[in-house]
Amino acid sequence: MTAVFLQFAYLAAMGFCGCTSGWLFFRADRNRTTKALILCQALIVIWCAPQLFLSFPMTREMKYFLYGISYIGISLIGPSWLMFSLLYCGRKAGRGICLGLYGVAAFDYAMFLTNGLHHLFYRRFELAEVIYGPLFYFHMVYTYGCVLGGMGAVLSGFRKKQVPAVHTAVILLAAAVPLSFNLLYLSGTVEAGFDLTPPMFALSSFLMLMAVFRYDFLDVDVAASRQIFSSIAEGIVICNRRGRVTYCNETASRWLQVKNGEESGKMMERFQKEDPESNQVVFQIPDGKTLRLKRYDLEGRTGTRVLVATDISEYCERLRQSRELAVSQQKLAMEQERNRIAQEVHDTTGHTLTMLNSLIKLIRFSCTEEKLKGAAADPQLEEYLSQAQELASGGIRELRWSINHLRQGTEGELVTQGVFQLASSVRETEVEVEIQGEDGPQYSHLSSTVYQCLREAITNSLRYASASHMDVIVKFEKEAVSLYVFDNGRGCSSIEESHGLRGIRERVDKAGGQARFLSSEGEGFQIFIRLPVKQNMSGAAAADT
Repeated sequence: MTAVFLQFAYLAAMGFCGCTSGWLFFRADRNRTTKALILCQALIVIWCAPQLFLSFPMTREMKYFLYGISYIGISLIGPSWLMFSLLYCGRKAGRGICLGLYGVAAFDYAMFLTNGLHHLFYRRFELAEVIYGPLFYFHMVYTYGCVLGGMGAVLSGFRKKQVPAVHTAVILLAAAVPLSFNLLYLSGTVEAGFDLTPPMFALSSFLMLMAVFRYDFLDVDVAASRQIFSSIAEGIVICNRRGRVTYCNETASRWLQVKNGEESGKMMERFQKEDPESNQVVFQIPDGKTLRLKRYDLEGRTGTRVLVATDISEYCERLRQSRELAVSQQKLAMEQERNRIAQEVHDTTGHTLTMLNSLIKLIRFSCTEEKLKGAAADPQLEEYLSQAQELASGGIRELRWSINHLRQGTEGELVTQGVFQLASSVRETEVEVEIQGEDGPQYSHLSSTVYQCLREAITNSLRYASASHMDVIVKFEKEAVSLYVFDNGRGCSSIEESHGLRGIRERVDKAGGQARFLSSEGEGFQIFIRLPVKQNMSGAAAADT
């Protein structure tokens, strides 16, 4: 009955260790910690496998051979467990320490193999009796020391909050149970007639297997089904507590340029740049998509994160369109309000100025009739009436231009639209407009500047040049818009930049352009203006003052 129980215990230990190693190998994060635990599980299998045959009839040499296989696992399990514990707690052992730990294990195994020469490992090794020597006890003390050192490292990591409590309990139990029963067997406290250590490895391996499946040991999450994640449209990334990517589906790999086993620091930096307190960020990727990356910190699993990337490009496009629609509606409302104000000004002030101009004409006509009848006319009154009529006509003209400009608006209108409106509003002289090139929305921010400068040029010509014809040329180029204004007035020998010309130059300077004025006696007046297309929009807007 005891032999059957032992056989079952050995098989259980080997089965649990095999399941744990296989699961870690195929599903866990491929790092040194995982590899160290897989090695420990493999050494337990090597330790237990020969024990299956010790109950069979055999010779002394066969028993020694089986012991030799088993002692490969026995010799290496101590330093391997210590290395795993250090790595799991985030500590790195230097190459010298590794060579020293495994060097002692190699020495112990060499003493076992050469025991026939010195009998220091076994004083007596027979089929029915085994008496241990001093090197065997040295080997056991060394193994116990390594296991206890690993347990101490795990406890230290737990105190520093580097190792979760449930993981700490699993690791300590997995090491303490076999160690305790091995000590009881070697000390003779329990006379079971067989080594209790290998059967206890069945319990230890079961604890490890349960930790892997139930408590996310070494960040293996069985709930994170690859089949489910790979079939959804969102990008899924799972990061362990050490900041490494333990899983990412194909969508996340394509969008975020990450792979299994890589550091997740670059993705985490996005949260730090935007808002450290926020659990989501929005950004664009090179293919033009807009992504929302949301972070979920799993409760009870310190440091474990799940990142979900969602394509919100369509939502952002609709949001942009709705904003543009709102701006368009606001501009339309402003345009309607400008037109209403322009109409009111036209109906009131325009009517008043027109009536005033008509009354002045009637008064001048009456004065002319009185003069024809022989009545003496007051020359000063005639001069006043002439000035009043000129002011009224100028006021009507300025009012007409201002209303046209108000209806035109200051943004979004074509340059030629304002030019033609202005030219058609002139009654005192003939204005001919020529357009060279093609107008377009890219020139709209210069519309107000061109309109203001042309209005001032026409005003100066009507006031001072006594011109009967004006030529206006607007030339559209890739880099600039040019405005040329020529009249056939009397001209001047020297140009003094008064308020009107100075206003033109100031507006052109604010728009980043250049303005030139040319004239000579009897040759009319010429204005040359060049405005750059790429000038800051604020410069053009500032010119509309």
